[in-house]
Amino acid sequence: MPTDWQASPHVPPLARRPVLIIAGAVALLLISISNRFGFSNDELYFLVAGRHLDWGYPDQPPLVPVLTHVMDVLFGGSLVALRTPPALMAAGSVVVAALTSRELGGRRGAQILTATTCALAPITLQSGHALITTPVDTFLAGVSCWLLVRWIRLRDDRLLLVLGAVVAIELQVKYLAVTFWGALFAAALVFGPRELLRRPKLWIGTLLVVAVTTPSLIWQAQHGWPQIAVSKAVADEVARAGQGGVHMLSTLFSCGGFLGLLLLPHGLVRLLGSSRLRTYRFLGWSFVIIVVVYAVTGGRGYYAGSYLMLPWAAAVVDLQDRPKFLKRRWWIVTPLLLLSLATIFVMLPVYPKSELANSPDKASMATVGWPEMADSVAEVYQAMPSADRGATVILTDRYEQAAALDRYGPSRGLPPVYSGHRSYWYFGRPADTSRHVIFVGADREYLDKFFGSVSKKGRVDNRLGVNNLNQGMPIWLCGDPKKPWSQLWPELYRQAVVIAPGKHP
Repeated sequence: MPTDWQASPHVPPLARRPVLIIAGAVALLLISISNRFGFSNDELYFLVAGRHLDWGYPDQPPLVPVLTHVMDVLFGGSLVALRTPPALMAAGSVVVAALTSRELGGRRGAQILTATTCALAPITLQSGHALITTPVDTFLAGVSCWLLVRWIRLRDDRLLLVLGAVVAIELQVKYLAVTFWGALFAAALVFGPRELLRRPKLWIGTLLVVAVTTPSLIWQAQHGWPQIAVSKAVADEVARAGQGGVHMLSTLFSCGGFLGLLLLPHGLVRLLGSSRLRTYRFLGWSFVIIVVVYAVTGGRGYYAGSYLMLPWAAAVVDLQDRPKFLKRRWWIVTPLLLLSLATIFVMLPVYPKSELANSPDKASMATVGWPEMADSVAEVYQAMPSADRGATVILTDRYEQAAALDRYGPSRGLPPVYSGHRSYWYFGRPADTSRHVIFVGADREYLDKFFGSVSKKGRVDNRLGVNNLNQGMPIWLCGDPKKPWSQLWPELYRQAVVIAPGKHP
């Protein structure tokens, strides 16, 4: 039995064919539905952010906006092309999960079960359906954990240099990775292996991480660290939704699906207490620490989901040597597998759009109604006197609405669109010659602060009866700005929306 510094130098053969088949099935499924139904809200935002390339953004580092922009330019707005990278990363996460299981001693069956758990997990399938930060972060976090587990077994310090490069890229996707690696360093110091912290190549890799991340940190410093304000706004949203504190655990559990729900607590207990996995105990404590940190600070439940493959792999490797489980494995795994397969039909858009209004698939609900919103705004704009249109701009309550109108507005002859919401505020303000505003969202009380005249002209209708964030949003025509836009624009900057979905005036 391995002790603290005696991890086995040998691992079982990789179950290459079944693992690749499972990963390929994930990629094929996600690519086959990638053109349904439309852009997600964050995809629309990243498309705009990619046209305002910078070293950083108020809410994140620059990698995903860059990737989105490249795919948009190369493939002309094709949803299939845009969503192919996240589909491939989801498939890659399946392979990495199996590799992690193998590194811990998982044989063929253990590798297949770990890969299957990852393949059917909502955090893999739902995030892999859209080019957003989560699939990229989940894949890179999985690779970094696999490299770390592999280093523990082999003590090959070249892996630490590769690890540094992967983490450097990961920090260009989300700053959240700092939380895990801070927790990991602390856990290694307390629980071992302290030898890891004395490896020169680890610190060389850390210097690489710092060097690559410095430009975005400089951007944050130059702009007053807006990421902090964004984090506070997210924490407020989580608290208002009743998903903070211990309640975030329900979201975390849901990220793993039925199989993941079974394996997570068992794997975490084994990582923390098994003598066989003693060398890897600090990884279990790292996971516990980040869950506690996110619960205390108001983080979203899925933030820790990128590291779920660690307890999954630990659980499966432990179960492979338990006779009682092996004897009953089909009775335990088969119902959970069938339930997991059934959930595909409610968490992915594999059904007709006409059924979306009756679906619990909130993620897909957020992908419809954008062109219809642009149509609603165009009706208001076309009804204006032609003499006023040249001095008209569009403002929105939410950044997603601005991004959608930026995408669909030009083909409808709409004027420039702006928003004071979060990162969109940084993309520019109306010219001082703008005298008329079509405002999507908000309420009269808010708009009266900034404009001399405010009148409601309509509401957004997605024509599907889908109760998403835009449905029923008011459309206002505002005039006579009370200050020049150069003075008004700082006052319009805000982190929270004026009115929440479902509470339209």
